[in-house]
Amino acid sequence: MITTDRQLQALKPKDTVYWESVKSPHGGGLAIRVQPTGSKAWYYRYRFNSKQDTYSLGRYPSVGLQEVRESHGEAVALHAQGINPKHAQREDKARNASAWTMAELFELWLQSYAKTPTVRTKRTPSELVVEQACWRWGHYLKGRVGSLLVKHVDARVVKSTVSQIAGSQSRNQASKCLTMLRAMLSYAEAHGQIDTNPAQGIQPSQLGATKSAPRDRVLSLPEIKRLWDAIESARLDVSAANALKLLILTGQRRGELLQAKWDHIDLDGARWTLPAVTTKSRREHTVYLSSATVDLLREQQAVTGNSEYVFESQRAYGQPIGDASLTTAIARLQGRKLAKQNMKAPLADMPRFSVHDLRRSFATGLLKHFGTAPHVVEQMLNHAPTDRLIETYQRHDYAKEQRLAWQAWGQLITSAQTLEQNNVIKIRAGQ
Repeated sequence: MITTDRQLQALKPKDTVYWESVKSPHGGGLAIRVQPTGSKAWYYRYRFNSKQDTYSLGRYPSVGLQEVRESHGEAVALHAQGINPKHAQREDKARNASAWTMAELFELWLQSYAKTPTVRTKRTPSELVVEQACWRWGHYLKGRVGSLLVKHVDARVVKSTVSQIAGSQSRNQASKCLTMLRAMLSYAEAHGQIDTNPAQGIQPSQLGATKSAPRDRVLSLPEIKRLWDAIESARLDVSAANALKLLILTGQRRGELLQAKWDHIDLDGARWTLPAVTTKSRREHTVYLSSATVDLLREQQAVTGNSEYVFESQRAYGQPIGDASLTTAIARLQGRKLAKQNMKAPLADMPRFSVHDLRRSFATGLLKHFGTAPHVVEQMLNHAPTDRLIETYQRHDYAKEQRLAWQAWGQLITSAQTLEQNNVIKIRAGQ
């Protein structure tokens, strides 16, 4: 039985056509057919009116494992209602031949958006702004609404989508997603796909998506060490606990860390390469792993086994743990999981902090305890240069400086020693 993408990739053609069953949370019948040519296609195999039938679910890898499991669930639901999925598919194709999906709408809108001057600035969006729209679509919206037909997206769907992003990921990004959805659906209205824009008139404040004030919380070194000890002693999910530790050690963005795959990580070479498609800056980024980080990842490797993701969810098979898992873990350690604070929680007396505050604390810690140059810290955080001249002409990656800084930080966090608040250790290339 196939359970992972890695197993799918390993399927080799034989002299004859053969089938392999694929595990799905929606029950049996999901299978992949492998042709002697090496072509692979998904099918739902079932009985209808006492006859064996098959329903095509697309080709692999154009249709991925997660997507086909969702399609399989829809087919199983139709079958349970006494509807032959194959017949339903034909009717839907005829009815929806001219209807756009939200994914199609995004591509069409993006082409227009990249060329049309905005009303507010009278300028066409820069390449970076267009890239940010692509990142926002892929990171927040595609998985939630990409497969929906535009005509099926109503105000309820818009509100639910934005509220989910605000509640589990980012209030600021939720507000920006609402703005983008409103613009996309306005484009759809202008092209006759819908009669009225369902996002028009919806305000971010109605959905908890108002922009929050900039945070400045930085955890001191003793606080970080207390947090580390609390993570180790509390009964947290192992993957969530290790993910929090990795955030402390590397200072990377939560969403990018949770999307990490073992294929991106070279433990022997002590480096983690983040593909451009997964990063907020849309640039490939290298994290030079400290000894402490390598040890932690080897422990996590024993937890995940053959999983594609470094931090695979125990509830959603074949998917990483969600952003909200780490927020919940921090809230539990601070005793804030329930309405009334639990003062017996290990960090109940510590001033409140969020998951993102760990990234700020990492950057501040490097500057404070090791005197790491600010431009090196910016590289380690994978911040896009604010000065276009710097971005264009200064291409040095400061790899040696970054490696030394991550190694020193890892040793400091995992050692029993605590530095004085004003003590600075300069990092030298010979260290």
